[in-house]
Amino acid sequence: MKRFLPLLAIVALVFPALVPAGAADVSVNFFYENLEGGNWYQIADYGYVWQPEAAATESWRPYTDGYWAYSDQGWTWVSYEDFGWATYHYGRWARLADYGWCWVPGTEWGPAWVSWRAGGDSVGWAPLPPAGDRVETVYESRPIDNTVDVQFGIGPSYYNFVDLRFFGEPMLRPRIYGYDRNIFFLENTVNITNIVYNNAIVYNYGPDYALLSRYSTRPIPRLTIERENIAPLQALRAGEITKVQGNKLHLAAPERLVAAPANQFAPKIKGRISQPKLEKGWANVNDPALQNRLEQKFRNENPKNIPKPDFQPGENVAKVQTRVAGESSVNRHNVKKERAPRANVRGNGSSGSEGDLQKHERKAQRRVERQGFNNSGATTPNFSRNVGNREGMNRRERRFDRQQIRANNQVLR
Repeated sequence: MKRFLPLLAIVALVFPALVPAGAADVSVNFFYENLEGGNWYQIADYGYVWQPEAAATESWRPYTDGYWAYSDQGWTWVSYEDFGWATYHYGRWARLADYGWCWVPGTEWGPAWVSWRAGGDSVGWAPLPPAGDRVETVYESRPIDNTVDVQFGIGPSYYNFVDLRFFGEPMLRPRIYGYDRNIFFLENTVNITNIVYNNAIVYNYGPDYALLSRYSTRPIPRLTIERENIAPLQALRAGEITKVQGNKLHLAAPERLVAAPANQFAPKIKGRISQPKLEKGWANVNDPALQNRLEQKFRNENPKNIPKPDFQPGENVAKVQTRVAGESSVNRHNVKKERAPRANVRGNGSSGSEGDLQKHERKAQRRVERQGFNNSGATTPNFSRNVGNREGMNRRERRFDRQQIRANNQVLR
């Protein structure tokens, strides 16, 4: 065997294409050097965290500007945001009191890092928070199950809830219910989170794909993940580190990053927060008895006893939405409106504004409009993240979609 080693070394030098381009170790420094559209901060207990510019306003949330697809690794979030290749597939999200949402980097690629709830007419998801542990801020390499709400204290305002029929929409932000109604949805859903590992690969299970497919007014995309033999930096510069084409999700993002070395590259930071206050979604619940009741419910939930939908597939959407709006309004007096986070870390200038969010939303909407659904009856919609594609969606269909979104927003208000 030894006599072949020099030959193999020569082959690797002469024919570098035979060596996988992404085989070299990539550290978390890759995030520090390549994330755009936001700012890095140094925060006690969490180290370096990153905040999108749009997150300086209260209306921005993680896991909203995009859609869900079902891949061979389970539920996969496909984002329209330029930073989505990193922030929704590695690490955790923390909502810091007074500052807003910040992303804590991690080293494992996953289809999405969320807690799932389902039951009745709705399904919801919440970004997983960091553990708040100096030893292991981003808990990795172990399963995450339906006890996650209890284990990490996830509260109402972390969740995004939508009607079952809107789950297959190409842009979910306009379909998300108002957050002041989340108490109602928490009381009528159970946690069904099921993130597991198989041969060190992360699988994100949760909602029943067959059930959602029956109720969704649009086909829910089915994607096959294909790992690309290309260096991550090269793919990122070409806009192809995460790309959906047809029914395939092409990935050049590393499956696992290595921890930063002791002499790690430090990102250029915009500010420091010495005493961060992690807010996990309970700050707006005024009634302690209500919080205790919900926490007790979380401890007793059985993921096998999911409440069934109250309507049949194809039932009038506006009718059901109006009924849900009426039922959920009974809990609004127990929830106060969210306060907008401060626009910046003290002494470091503005980190964002409502104008930033509007530009961010317009950019995401243009990406939605560039993508087309295959409405010919095929099981998988035809998506392409980097290729403008209006095939299968004519003007009448796009106009109908805009009318549906406006109607839905009026009901939610």
